[in-house]
Amino acid sequence: MSDSQADPRPAWARIAFPSGWSSDRVQALTPGSFSQVPEEERKRLWAAVRRFPFAPEYTKIKELNTALLQANEQPSTPPAYVPSGWTVNQARGFDLNLVANLSEEEHRLWAAGKTADDVRRAQRQNQLPTTPPGFIPAGWTTEQAICPSFELLSQLSKQNLTRFMEARNKANQSSSTAAPTPQKVDVAPSPLVQTLHRAGFPPWGFVIVRTYYRSESRWEQFQEKLDAMCDQQLSDETGDGLDKVQETLEFKMIEDPRLQDVSAEETRRYFCIAKAMGDVAMGLDLNVLLMADEGVVDSVLNDDTNNSVSYITAVDVTEAGEPGGYPGHFKVSIDSLLCELYPKLSMGLSPRSLWSMMNDGNGIWIGDDE
Repeated sequence: MSDSQADPRPAWARIAFPSGWSSDRVQALTPGSFSQVPEEERKRLWAAVRRFPFAPEYTKIKELNTALLQANEQPSTPPAYVPSGWTVNQARGFDLNLVANLSEEEHRLWAAGKTADDVRRAQRQNQLPTTPPGFIPAGWTTEQAICPSFELLSQLSKQNLTRFMEARNKANQSSSTAAPTPQKVDVAPSPLVQTLHRAGFPPWGFVIVRTYYRSESRWEQFQEKLDAMCDQQLSDETGDGLDKVQETLEFKMIEDPRLQDVSAEETRRYFCIAKAMGDVAMGLDLNVLLMADEGVVDSVLNDDTNNSVSYITAVDVTEAGEPGGYPGHFKVSIDSLLCELYPKLSMGLSPRSLWSMMNDGNGIWIGDDE
């Protein structure tokens, strides 16, 4: 009996697992066994499961992905020397007042530690000089002079340590002049990355209420293209932590065939029910939900053929529309969904205020480019 035949869920709620996978195999995974699955296979598995946020397989893979991400994070290396009474962060920085209060012996060890940290950093970045400094302390080898440890540096007298540091600085300057290396350019984080960094990189995204049920194959094509468009949008974002932003994005789908062709007002009601049941995570608890009706599906799947703008409908969950005024919902360009709409909503801007700034002739919100 196949897994789909054994699955008691309705056809539209069954997961199309990649070849070789089933619900039982997913549930049997441990963090250790999941880490042994090839990366591309893990991506295919997540792509299949992420469309069913209410399924137990979704929760399982989400937890495994989080565990894998945490296991791969490398803790920052502490400073080689932390003076008595200093914190690790104080030792990483340079506070002239703190340094001035060090005893002569502590100052020598602090200088040795700073030099060791600098050597270790250059080693990680493959920027160690190829030739030794002009002064090599007695008993040291050439290799030790190029890459000295804190243990070696801390044994030098203050005079020899100062002499070695000066010689090392001159050697580094000569090496940089002779063969300049490309400098890393610090790129400012995008508003989306800044927003999620401040929040500690929680799961984030939107709740989508599906109201289109006329064609399952067309719906699957829509989801695949929406995923691809979102992946492309995130690839253009910048800043440290972008990998976490990409990893924690999720769309929580509310699906029920009884929702076919319902109004925006009805989707608002379903959202409130899901929120009351605790099914809306903090990073997804915004002032809007996204409604995917037939017009939305058509705009995404026909985008390549008629040069129209792909959009999805944002529904205000805080207030209903007004006759002849604010409708309570508006179309949002897919290209502005993650990088524009999410940060603005997270900053506290209301859906009504965002709608009021919309000038696009097609009635589609496109963010700051309007």
